[in-house]
Amino acid sequence: GQVGDKGILSIDGEHWQITDTQKAGDALLHSIKGKGVPKQGSKAQLTVDADNRCAIQRHHTVTHLLHWALHQVTSPDVSQKGSYVGADKLTFDFNSQALTEQQVVEIEALVNERILENATVSWTEVQYTDITDRDDIMQFFGDKYGDVVRVLEAGRNSVELCGGTHVGALGDIGQFRIVNEGSIGSNIRRIEALTGTASLELARETEQTV
Repeated sequence: GQVGDKGILSIDGEHWQITDTQKAGDALLHSIKGKGVPKQGSKAQLTVDADNRCAIQRHHTVTHLLHWALHQVTSPDVSQKGSYVGADKLTFDFNSQALTEQQVVEIEALVNERILENATVSWTEVQYTDITDRDDIMQFFGDKYGDVVRVLEAGRNSVELCGGTHVGALGDIGQFRIVNEGSIGSNIRRIEALTGTASLELARETEQTV
């Protein structure tokens, strides 16, 4: 569910805005915006929008913590059905009955407790056949994995297969706020949440409203 990077493509003093990146097979596709078309064979310099990337990383790592906390508060049988990880927010879809207000508060509190621990986020690449039978690594058996997979450890509680980008330590996430929990279909719920500067902006808007 992670969105692609944004940035700048530069060739001989000319610049194009990279509005999105996507992977198609072994190719990396860059959507660009600007005047003219880059000349084929030119030497290009690519610059990632660091602020945008960091915001995405915060929302991605906290999605793993949210998944763990959801299991603690509800049931280990709750499974992820989809997600969106962007710079502006995250959404997490899962199969469950409606959460109570108290459950939402408990999930939010658990995630923020893990963030305050500021544990290191690390990952290792391993052969998929070596970890298929490990119950301590969260994996989705309906998904197709390659021969080599990346095992991500987000602190002491969350161990999951993931190929996305992440923060270096949980404290980098900042404050975590759940802004909405509701139904999107039969027995499917969606949590929408914010971290970092997006969470701070929400707090300021709420204060002004009050």
